Amino acid sequence: MNRVKPEWKHHRIIHSKYPPIDCFESADSLILGELESATSDRLAHWPRYVDDKDFRYGPGWGPVMASFCYPATGRFNTAARGAYYAGDSVETAIREWVYHIGGIWRGFGVGNDYSAVVRCYTGYTAELLIDLRGQARYLHDSDYAPGQQIAADLLSAGEYGILYHSVRNPNAEAVALLRPPATTPVVQAGHYVLQWDGARFTRYARIEEYQPL
Repeated sequence: MNRVKPEWKHHRIIHSKYPPIDCFESADSLILGELESATSDRLAHWPRYVDDKDFRYGPGWGPVMASFCYPATGRFNTAARGAYYAGDSVETAIREWVYHIGGIWRGFGVGNDYSAVVRCYTGYTAELLIDLRGQARYLHDSDYAPGQQIAADLLSAGEYGILYHSVRNPNAEAVALLRPPATTPVVQAGHYVLQWDGARFTRYARIEEYQPL
Protein backbone atom coordinates (compact mmCIF):
# COMPACT_ATOMS: atom_id res chain seq x y z
CA MET A 1 0.00 0.00 0.00
CA ASN A 2 1.14 3.51 -0.79
CA ARG A 3 1.82 5.92 2.07
CA VAL A 4 1.51 9.67 1.74
CA LYS A 5 1.44 12.70 4.04
CA PRO A 6 -1.11 15.29 2.93
CA GLU A 7 0.35 18.79 2.86
CA TRP A 8 -2.98 20.58 3.20
CA LYS A 9 -4.31 21.91 6.49
CA HIS A 10 -7.01 19.61 7.80
CA HIS A 11 -10.35 20.85 9.16
CA ARG A 12 -12.67 19.18 11.66
CA ILE A 13 -16.14 20.37 12.66
CA ILE A 14 -17.72 19.69 16.05
CA HIS A 15 -20.85 21.00 17.73
CA SER A 16 -20.13 24.04 19.89
CA LYS A 17 -22.06 22.52 22.80
CA TYR A 18 -18.84 20.70 23.70
CA PRO A 19 -16.40 22.72 25.86
CA PRO A 20 -13.32 24.10 24.07
CA ILE A 21 -11.08 23.19 27.03
CA ASP A 22 -11.10 19.79 28.70
CA CYS A 23 -8.85 17.69 30.91
CA PHE A 24 -6.49 16.80 28.06
CA GLU A 25 -5.59 20.47 27.55
CA SER A 26 -3.75 20.75 30.84
CA ALA A 27 -0.57 19.32 32.28
CA ASP A 28 -2.76 18.43 35.26
CA SER A 29 -4.87 16.23 33.00
CA LEU A 30 -4.52 13.07 35.06
CA ILE A 31 -5.71 14.81 38.24
CA LEU A 32 -8.58 16.43 36.38
CA GLY A 33 -9.38 13.08 34.82
CA GLU A 34 -9.76 11.56 38.26
CA LEU A 35 -12.12 14.36 39.28
CA GLU A 36 -14.19 14.05 36.13
CA SER A 37 -14.35 10.26 36.41
CA ALA A 38 -17.34 10.64 38.70
CA THR A 39 -19.39 11.47 35.60
CA SER A 40 -17.17 10.26 32.76
CA ASP A 41 -15.95 6.69 32.86
CA ARG A 42 -14.16 7.13 29.55
CA LEU A 43 -12.00 10.00 30.77
CA ALA A 44 -10.85 7.93 33.71
CA HIS A 45 -10.17 4.92 31.50
CA TRP A 46 -8.61 6.48 28.41
CA PRO A 47 -6.14 3.53 28.10
CA ARG A 48 -9.08 1.51 26.78
CA TYR A 49 -9.08 3.73 23.73
CA VAL A 50 -5.52 5.05 23.32
CA ASP A 51 -2.22 3.23 23.77
CA ASP A 52 0.16 4.68 26.35
CA LYS A 53 2.71 5.66 23.71
CA ASP A 54 0.06 7.62 21.80
CA PHE A 55 -1.35 9.55 24.75
CA ARG A 56 -1.11 13.31 24.26
CA TYR A 57 -2.07 16.25 26.46
CA GLY A 58 -1.59 20.00 26.51
CA PRO A 59 -2.84 22.90 24.39
CA GLY A 60 -4.43 21.68 21.18
CA TRP A 61 -4.81 18.04 22.19
CA GLY A 62 -8.24 18.13 23.83
CA PRO A 63 -10.32 17.84 20.63
CA VAL A 64 -7.98 15.14 19.30
CA MET A 65 -8.10 12.98 22.41
CA ALA A 66 -11.86 13.43 22.72
CA SER A 67 -12.37 11.95 19.27
CA PHE A 68 -10.74 8.73 20.49
CA CYS A 69 -12.14 8.58 24.02
CA TYR A 70 -15.75 9.25 22.98
CA PRO A 71 -16.02 7.02 19.91
CA ALA A 72 -19.02 6.93 17.61
CA THR A 73 -19.21 4.47 14.73
CA GLY A 74 -17.74 5.85 11.52
CA ARG A 75 -16.41 4.82 8.13
CA PHE A 76 -13.09 3.60 9.51
CA ASN A 77 -13.88 2.92 13.15
CA THR A 78 -16.38 1.21 15.43
CA ALA A 79 -17.79 2.24 18.78
CA ALA A 80 -14.93 0.34 20.41
CA ARG A 81 -12.35 2.92 19.36
CA GLY A 82 -12.55 6.39 17.89
CA ALA A 83 -10.75 8.16 15.07
CA TYR A 84 -10.01 11.77 14.20
CA TYR A 85 -11.83 12.61 10.96
CA ALA A 86 -11.03 15.80 9.08
CA GLY A 87 -11.39 17.26 5.60
CA ASP A 88 -9.20 19.26 3.26
CA SER A 89 -11.37 22.37 3.66
CA VAL A 90 -14.07 23.86 5.86
CA GLU A 91 -16.69 22.92 3.28
CA THR A 92 -15.58 19.29 3.21
CA ALA A 93 -15.65 19.11 7.00
CA ILE A 94 -19.09 20.70 7.16
CA ARG A 95 -20.54 18.45 4.46
CA GLU A 96 -19.28 15.37 6.30
CA TRP A 97 -20.65 16.66 9.61
CA VAL A 98 -24.12 17.56 8.32
CA TYR A 99 -24.55 14.16 6.66
CA HIS A 100 -24.11 12.32 9.94
CA ILE A 101 -25.75 14.81 12.27
CA GLY A 102 -28.61 15.34 9.83
CA GLY A 103 -29.49 11.67 10.15
CA ILE A 104 -29.59 12.00 13.93
CA TRP A 105 -31.77 15.12 13.78
CA ARG A 106 -34.20 13.43 11.40
CA GLY A 107 -34.34 10.44 13.72
CA PHE A 108 -35.36 12.70 16.59
CA GLY A 109 -37.91 14.51 14.45
CA VAL A 110 -36.32 17.94 14.71
CA GLY A 111 -38.73 20.36 13.02
CA ASN A 112 -38.34 23.62 11.14
CA ASP A 113 -36.62 26.84 12.15
CA TYR A 114 -33.64 25.33 13.88
CA SER A 115 -29.97 26.03 13.53
CA ALA A 116 -26.74 24.57 14.84
CA VAL A 117 -23.61 26.45 15.82
CA VAL A 118 -20.38 24.55 15.19
CA ARG A 119 -16.70 25.34 15.43
CA CYS A 120 -13.77 24.27 13.33
CA TYR A 121 -10.41 22.91 14.42
CA THR A 122 -7.43 22.93 12.11
CA GLY A 123 -4.07 21.19 12.09
CA TYR A 124 -1.65 19.30 9.88
CA THR A 125 -1.00 15.63 9.31
CA ALA A 126 2.20 14.64 11.08
CA GLU A 127 2.74 11.08 9.81
CA LEU A 128 2.44 9.07 6.61
CA LEU A 129 -1.06 7.76 5.91
CA ILE A 130 -2.27 4.79 3.89
CA ASP A 131 -3.63 6.08 0.58
CA LEU A 132 -7.08 4.61 -0.13
CA ARG A 133 -8.16 7.27 -2.61
CA GLY A 134 -10.09 5.67 -5.42
CA GLN A 135 -10.66 2.42 -3.50
CA ALA A 136 -14.40 2.18 -4.09
CA ARG A 137 -15.00 -0.77 -1.77
CA TYR A 138 -14.03 1.39 1.20
CA LEU A 139 -16.03 4.42 0.07
CA HIS A 140 -19.57 3.02 -0.09
CA ASP A 141 -22.28 5.51 0.79
CA SER A 142 -23.50 3.59 3.84
CA ASP A 143 -21.68 0.24 4.15
CA TYR A 144 -18.79 0.91 6.51
CA ALA A 145 -17.87 -2.69 7.25
CA PRO A 146 -15.00 -2.96 4.70
CA GLY A 147 -13.48 0.31 5.90
CA GLN A 148 -13.77 -0.67 9.54
CA GLN A 149 -12.03 -3.97 8.86
CA ILE A 150 -9.09 -2.54 6.96
CA ALA A 151 -8.69 0.21 9.56
CA ALA A 152 -8.54 -2.40 12.34
CA ASP A 153 -5.88 -4.29 10.39
CA LEU A 154 -3.89 -1.12 9.74
CA LEU A 155 -4.06 -0.07 13.36
CA SER A 156 -2.83 -3.51 14.47
CA ALA A 157 0.09 -3.05 12.07
CA GLY A 158 0.99 0.28 13.67
CA GLU A 159 -0.23 2.55 10.85
CA TYR A 160 -1.26 6.10 11.68
CA GLY A 161 -4.28 6.67 9.49
CA ILE A 162 -5.96 6.77 6.11
CA LEU A 163 -6.24 9.29 3.28
CA TYR A 164 -9.37 8.91 1.15
CA HIS A 165 -11.75 10.75 -1.14
CA SER A 166 -14.59 12.44 0.70
CA VAL A 167 -17.90 10.73 -0.04
CA ARG A 168 -19.95 13.78 0.94
CA ASN A 169 -17.97 16.38 -1.01
CA PRO A 170 -17.03 15.07 -4.47
CA ASN A 171 -13.45 15.69 -5.63
CA ALA A 172 -12.37 16.58 -2.10
CA GLU A 173 -10.17 14.60 0.28
CA ALA A 174 -10.43 13.57 3.90
CA VAL A 175 -8.37 11.77 6.52
CA ALA A 176 -9.23 9.27 9.21
CA LEU A 177 -6.42 9.44 11.77
CA LEU A 178 -6.27 6.22 13.75
CA ARG A 179 -3.74 7.38 16.36
CA PRO A 180 -3.40 10.80 18.06
CA PRO A 181 0.25 11.36 16.97
CA ALA A 182 -0.91 11.34 13.35
CA THR A 183 -1.79 15.03 13.73
CA THR A 184 -0.17 18.13 15.10
CA PRO A 185 -1.95 19.79 18.02
CA VAL A 186 -5.00 21.54 16.61
CA VAL A 187 -6.15 25.13 16.94
CA GLN A 188 -9.65 26.51 17.07
CA ALA A 189 -10.63 28.35 13.92
CA GLY A 190 -13.98 29.85 12.88
CA HIS A 191 -17.48 29.36 14.19
CA TYR A 192 -20.31 28.62 11.76
CA VAL A 193 -24.09 28.57 11.92
CA LEU A 194 -25.93 25.90 9.91
CA GLN A 195 -29.61 26.22 9.02
CA TRP A 196 -31.99 23.26 9.19
CA ASP A 197 -35.25 23.09 7.19
CA GLY A 198 -36.85 20.16 8.98
CA ALA A 199 -35.28 17.51 6.73
CA ARG A 200 -31.69 18.57 6.14
CA PHE A 201 -29.14 21.30 6.64
CA THR A 202 -29.45 23.67 3.70
CA ARG A 203 -26.77 26.36 4.12
CA TYR A 204 -24.10 27.69 6.41
CA ALA A 205 -22.37 30.95 7.22
CA ARG A 206 -19.31 31.92 9.19
CA ILE A 207 -19.98 33.96 12.31
CA GLU A 208 -17.67 36.85 11.55
CA GLU A 209 -18.35 39.56 14.07
CA TYR A 210 -20.34 40.06 17.25
CA GLN A 211 -22.17 43.33 17.85
CA PRO A 212 -22.60 44.80 21.37
CA LEU A 213 -26.08 44.64 22.87
